Amino acid sequence: MRLLLFLFGLLASVSASARPLVAIVDSGVSRTPQLANVLVGEYDMAGHRPLYQPRYDHGTMVATILNREAHGEVDIVSLRIDDEAGCPPDRSPPCQASARPIAAAIDKAASLGVDAINLSLALANDPAITDAVRRAAAKGIIVVMAAGNDGRDHPDNTAMARAGFPRAVLVGATDADGQPWTGSNRPDADDYLYVWRRGVDVPTISADGQHVFGTGTSFAAPIETARRVLAKTREMAVLNGTH
Repeated sequence: MRLLLFLFGLLASVSASARPLVAIVDSGVSRTPQLANVLVGEYDMAGHRPLYQPRYDHGTMVATILNREAHGEVDIVSLRIDDEAGCPPDRSPPCQASARPIAAAIDKAASLGVDAINLSLALANDPAITDAVRRAAAKGIIVVMAAGNDGRDHPDNTAMARAGFPRAVLVGATDADGQPWTGSNRPDADDYLYVWRRGVDVPTISADGQHVFGTGTSFAAPIETARRVLAKTREMAVLNGTH
């Protein structure tokens, strides 16, 4: 019953606001003062944890960057996918060994009618996630994915980018001068979309409200997500004669 009431409230708020809705598939998002007015809901796809109480900063940092880049003009729904057991010592959050929660989160976001899905995750070409990206893109949803931070000459999630083409895009990280970051996985073909956005020392906010900086393709991706959603919104306004 709680879930049904929450879903009703979420859909009602989206309908009432008529604002673009972006799903952040990540480690959960804290309701910080910067996000309180745009964070409209959260689903825990990997457990049964309290809402808006993330174990890690990552999702909040991503959401804050997206909100700032979108000038507060989009609403955000959080799809939490981090493992309840936490991260192994050699991994950086958010960690999730199973593809199932991530694929389920993408499908859930699509069922909510989001305009875009942000995946600032370390993703390999898993068939379940690839199929979920394909389904979302087929519904006209923008899917933005971090290209990865291994410094390779190819990303590990190109199958997902190809499956969602032309609505899916991989994002690499640049520094403040626009130069490619050495840790960013680089594009190796022209049959998928790849763009560069700033991902080095990007200012943001942690889950406890502290001013911090993030480096990695995770923090470049929400910049691209915001820009694409705003561009889509302007395009729709022109087509509908409301702009």
